[in-house]
Amino acid sequence: MTVGIARKLSRDKPHRDALLKNLACQLFQHGSIVSTHAKCKEASRVAERIITWTKRALATSNSVSQAELRAQIQSQLFLAGDNRKLMERLFNEIAPRYVERPGGYTRVLRLEPRANDSAPQSVLELVDLPVASELHAVNRGNLKMWLLVKSVINDDTNHLPHSQLTLQNLYKLAKFKPEAQLHSEFSLIKEILFKELALPYDKTVEEEKTLALLKQVYSSALPKKQRKPSSYVMMPRP
Repeated sequence: MTVGIARKLSRDKPHRDALLKNLACQLFQHGSIVSTHAKCKEASRVAERIITWTKRALATSNSVSQAELRAQIQSQLFLAGDNRKLMERLFNEIAPRYVERPGGYTRVLRLEPRANDSAPQSVLELVDLPVASELHAVNRGNLKMWLLVKSVINDDTNHLPHSQLTLQNLYKLAKFKPEAQLHSEFSLIKEILFKELALPYDKTVEEEKTLALLKQVYSSALPKKQRKPSSYVMMPRP
């Protein structure tokens, strides 16, 4: 038996399992959650496993295998109250979004320490979550995209070239997302941030900048991260 890999989270096994089930349900329900870094990392493992099982159930035509996978998924979730339609959402909305993605369905981003006890805090979110809902309301989550758009606005405002890290993050966002969808989401976030930052917003100019940037992203390969030369010097053996 493997011992010591998973975090115990200062709880016994039944309490820990119930905690992770609840966190996974909240993630699928809302798209993102905020908790301590350790809880987010463990809940991420549970959520990734559930999405993988759901994708397998959608891909198989064997009714027995599908029933077994559904039973496994149900054992990892609380399906009562607000979560009673969570299975339907997993199979119809969440898992189909990741058909082309081989893994990495969640993202953990560190936040500033919690105010009352300085505990390390993070946000756990589903990747490639649509920015706007069908009712044209802004969805919760997509923190990485919001930070990326804010960085692009800062570069454009100060007439600076986009950094290599910004371009790498854009390439990663574009890898499994259609260009039209990324363009509309990027433009929506840009317009909201311009208003929040009290900056003059010219829709035509900003649309041209967004189109040029995304054209560069979709027409190029992922830039490799340049490593700094090592300062280590091999010394001859005595």
